Amino acid sequence: HTHTARRSEGRPLPKEGAAAMGGKKVDKKGKAKITDEEEAEVFKQVREVQDRLEELNFQADQIKMNIRRCDMEGQRSNLTLKELEPLTDDTKMYRQVGKMFLLQPKPDLANHLRGTAALKNVESKQLQTALQKLGEQAASEANSLKELIGEDKMKQTFPNLQK
Repeated sequence: HTHTARRSEGRPLPKEGAAAMGGKKVDKKGKAKITDEEEAEVFKQVREVQDRLEELNFQADQIKMNIRRCDMEGQRSNLTLKELEPLTDDTKMYRQVGKMFLLQPKPDLANHLRGTAALKNVESKQLQTALQKLGEQAASEANSLKELIGEDKMKQTFPNLQK
């Protein structure tokens, strides 16, 4: 008898389970509705993940510039070394140190250039490893974002993302 009275007033009967026990409200499709507080918390978490992704992106750009700089300096050392090969060992050569130039024997200058090239090669490889780790962190953050907002929303928001 009370069931018909509620229906005539236009209010639906409570659903069985969590909604009837004071849990989350459920929409027509059976999915849990998100309250305003939960939505605000999710938005805050999404913003934090997005900020971390932007920071990782900035760091990756910095590392890429450093890798490029190292590669260029190493290449410059190698090219200079090739230019020195045809010259005799007793040729006067100068090496730049800051704003001044120092007279230096050819073998010393050649050793210095080889050392610089090797050092920049090692530094470049270390930076590439760091860049790879940043990429892994970014992928982890992207997965966190996907978990927060859902795969469908992720595809809508970032259509050019792979996977």
